[in-house]
Amino acid sequence: MKILVFVKQVPDVNKISFDSSTGRIIRENVPLSMNSFDRRAVEEALRLKEKHGFTVEVVSMGPPQAIDVINESLRMGADEGFLITDRKYGGADTWATAYILSHFAKQREPDLMIGGKYSLDGETSQVPPEISNMCGYRFFSSISKIEVQENGVLLDQDYEHGILKIKSSFPMMISVSEKINRARKIEDSVPDMKERVQIVDSGKLGLDFNGNSGSLTIVDGTEMLQSGRAPKNITLDEAVDMLESAMKHKGKKDSREEIRLETDFSGGTVMGIALLDSNVSMEIASEVSKLSRTNKFLTVMAGNVSPDKLKGMPVNHYYHIDSMDPFSLSMEIGKLIDQLKPEFVIFPSNSTGRDVAAFIAAEKKLGLTADCVNIKYENGNLVQFKPAFGGGIIARILSKTKPGMATVRPGMFKQAFSREEFQVHSIKTEPSGLYETVSDERIEEKYLPLNSADIVIGIGRGVKSRSLVESFVEFSIKYGIGIGGTRPVVDMHVLPRQQQIGITGMAISPELYIAVGVSGMDNHMSGLRYAGNIISINNDPSAPINRLADYTINCTAEDFMKILEKRFV
Repeated sequence: MKILVFVKQVPDVNKISFDSSTGRIIRENVPLSMNSFDRRAVEEALRLKEKHGFTVEVVSMGPPQAIDVINESLRMGADEGFLITDRKYGGADTWATAYILSHFAKQREPDLMIGGKYSLDGETSQVPPEISNMCGYRFFSSISKIEVQENGVLLDQDYEHGILKIKSSFPMMISVSEKINRARKIEDSVPDMKERVQIVDSGKLGLDFNGNSGSLTIVDGTEMLQSGRAPKNITLDEAVDMLESAMKHKGKKDSREEIRLETDFSGGTVMGIALLDSNVSMEIASEVSKLSRTNKFLTVMAGNVSPDKLKGMPVNHYYHIDSMDPFSLSMEIGKLIDQLKPEFVIFPSNSTGRDVAAFIAAEKKLGLTADCVNIKYENGNLVQFKPAFGGGIIARILSKTKPGMATVRPGMFKQAFSREEFQVHSIKTEPSGLYETVSDERIEEKYLPLNSADIVIGIGRGVKSRSLVESFVEFSIKYGIGIGGTRPVVDMHVLPRQQQIGITGMAISPELYIAVGVSGMDNHMSGLRYAGNIISINNDPSAPINRLADYTINCTAEDFMKILEKRFV
């Protein structure tokens, strides 16, 4: 059996700078390395090779210097390595990249394809599911465990509420999460293997394709993410006073805007997708409805969230699809797109939404922008604003195709409501039969969902004691406060992955966010765009968060916990 692994060379996102005068990203002299998720993909393929005798091939698409990541893969133990490099393929977006790579994959005919769940420079999560769809393979994202059995393959799939254990069969493609393994260290004695890398240009691949003109989306400009907050120094007692006040008013404030639905639909139809989460579905419906008021759109939502959980949703129609199967959902939503011909379609950027959107984009050859933080409708086009390179830079993206499609991060849009009832259309669908759900292991219910919390305490790497983190968790549970963390904290398994805040976690909009030991890097702060007041508890005066918060206190996490214990007896 053969495994094909897709790897990418990425820049160090923390070393990239931005020239505001030219709107240009400066990449010169920025260190390059293999995408960390892809390194885990190579490692997992090698472990399957060592256990079952599989053959492992690795491929990358990029400029000539990307040979380094193939060389690294061969030194780790891969059997063959390929670099697809040709100036014709330059400028390829995610769809075009998937198209080129799928052409290569069809020639290699692997039983299993593996990739990382996203690349750190783009964070789209689109290329693996699009490759799988173009190759006719079943696809499963964010896999944290794979076990090959005599009668199939058993997978652990991470998602927002826990872990799905599913069973399927070859041929398939998976994308792996950071939890799947720790990649091996290459010994210094292992020789360089660049001479073994097979270079593939458009002639050898047999694909005459222009990456730039063949792309379905275009970048229409970039800008730095700016903070409009003006930090003010306060005392610990003042911070706790603000916390107590927020706790007294918790759950009492409803700042949702009431929307009257449009009755003139001369602008056409627009569509939002409701998958898994009612809160995110309401956010998407609200934003789509706001755009409808100024553009005279008929507003439609479709998805698998029960209509009972969407009361007050400000849309004209809701198509309820009775399925949790992403393959069946993509088929039914695709049919609705063909039937309704919407101007644009907005998906949630959650585990199911990303996969379903990518399946549809690949199947229907539609441009798709992932993980947007804002959308606009200008001059007959959906304008999509996407963070890149860790979240500090925002790209303005347009689709060349209709409908325009985007996935939107939870917490980016404010919820609204309507007193008018939407019309429900029920769609029954059969399971795809491509997999079997063995179990659904939910995370502990003690954690308050971050997307519905009025108050959130965020734990950063500056809280160095595990027992101190546990004290903050206990405090948050006792008083009904949300608790979250930065990626380094979650990577240390101090908090579950579902409590991560930032560009690779949740975007949240609490009335009060207290950042404890949080440095304030772009990839975390981009998840706090709609937070009310932000208080920073940090003993490092030079920490970036001290320029990005509303209130700052120069003290340790221990000092803050002591005053909490004193005031909340």
